[in-house]
Amino acid sequence: MDNKDKLIVRQVAIKSAIELASSGYPTLSSNDEIFKFAQDIEDWVLNPFAQSTTSVVSTPATQPSQPNVSSHSPVGQVELKCPSCASKVYDNRFDKKSDKSPNFKCGNKQCTAGNNGFPFASWSDEPPVECLPNHQEPSIPVAKSMDELEENVSPF
Repeated sequence: MDNKDKLIVRQVAIKSAIELASSGYPTLSSNDEIFKFAQDIEDWVLNPFAQSTTSVVSTPATQPSQPNVSSHSPVGQVELKCPSCASKVYDNRFDKKSDKSPNFKCGNKQCTAGNNGFPFASWSDEPPVECLPNHQEPSIPVAKSMDELEENVSPF
């Protein structure tokens, strides 16, 4: 466990002790008691890691080259299509130039399905459902007229 993880545990322990003190916990009436209690919480949380000879949890020093793609993800198995112009939608999650760049983007420069006339784009981590093949918009239920309503039957 690296120092960043320990710092996070320390901050959470202090916040917990302060919240208990502010809620009127009887034995936490002074700052010394609050910080002692926070230390007890921190020690309790970190105890399993102190007993282990191998690293149980570690934060990678650098970002992984590719994010984990779940096994149920259709990326790589199907070709994504723009919901507006049916052009190919590119998966840019693995080679984005900036964190602000979209994860998925329509390859047609003339596509206007996105915001302000730009091509379709999505920043979601998983492929947008509307880009998957065989996607059909769900039908919107229409309410029956008041004359058609029956007892114990849905009005849709």
